[in-house]
Amino acid sequence: MPSRPLRFLAGPEAMARIRAEGLHEGLFDVVAGASGGPKWLALTRLDRAIFGRWFRDRDRPLHMVGSSIGCWRFTCVAQRDPVEACRRFEEAYLGYVVEPAPGNPITAARLTEDCRQLLAIILGEGGAHEVLSHPSMRLSILAVRGRGMLGRDHPLSLGSGLAAAAIANAVSRRSLPLFFERTLVHDTRDDPPFDLASGFATHAVPLTPGNLTAALLATAAVPFLFQPVPALEGGKPGLYLDGGIMDYHLDIPYRAPGLVLYPHFSDRVVPGWFDKALKWRKAAPANLSRTLLLCPSREFLAGLPHGKIPDRGDFTKLPTAARHTYWKRVVAETERLVDAFNEAVEKQNVPDLLEPLCR
Repeated sequence: MPSRPLRFLAGPEAMARIRAEGLHEGLFDVVAGASGGPKWLALTRLDRAIFGRWFRDRDRPLHMVGSSIGCWRFTCVAQRDPVEACRRFEEAYLGYVVEPAPGNPITAARLTEDCRQLLAIILGEGGAHEVLSHPSMRLSILAVRGRGMLGRDHPLSLGSGLAAAAIANAVSRRSLPLFFERTLVHDTRDDPPFDLASGFATHAVPLTPGNLTAALLATAAVPFLFQPVPALEGGKPGLYLDGGIMDYHLDIPYRAPGLVLYPHFSDRVVPGWFDKALKWRKAAPANLSRTLLLCPSREFLAGLPHGKIPDRGDFTKLPTAARHTYWKRVVAETERLVDAFNEAVEKQNVPDLLEPLCR
């Protein structure tokens, strides 16, 4: 039997419900989105299919919670025309050029300004209003506020603080609040979709048209690569950094009654940024119990150019023209993921395709 390009991985509760009811959009109350930089390109066409058709006529709130690029994706799909917003984002991202030039070296300030301009393309003239007035989509953005040494925008202070946080995290993730405060910037029309009282203490900030761009810059502010966000309207004073530091792939306790849909570029859920190299550090099974994770199969990935999806290393390992060609080929190949999703939904055979997520 030929391998399938798309996998359907389900936690125990999600598996039981899908096997009992089949797969339909009414099962879900939450959509999750991970950090991962250019890896999101594996999901751009799947986002168009899911939000452009499946959730298009949603008549009750759908919470979208994520960090970094996951929130940028959700900012597209929460607009009036999600397919067009996704197209703008994809086109601008695939065409991005960053090369040093005389008098214009590649710096964190330059990359941050590039991100600001990219967000302006994503949002267009009325995108911020559309996101915050959408009849069903509710956006939640995860970032962190630096504490102690990580509250000072100085290379030595940031470097020392990150090194100390990495060492402490290797012993226990519970140490992270010594260095960072999780911040949730969310649409206040409905309660956030996870328990703020468990796991890491979380400071909630209302999402507004005035702080949307700052929150999106903050959640993607990888230390040293981009500038920290020095102020967030409605938030505490301090420096705001990449939400993936604490919530890389979203190991969080969801509390919405429905299931969690998680279009992901990997079959691994890595709790935090510092856990990427810690193979023993896994998400809590209870947090994944109601999750349906969609991801490319390993066979699909192996058949791509370079045998992988795009990642941030491509910027330094490949010349710009070669990177553009490679990324565009990968995005074209991901149409197979869309075909596999649509076919499974139309044939109503998803219950037969389910694999266990919690192992």
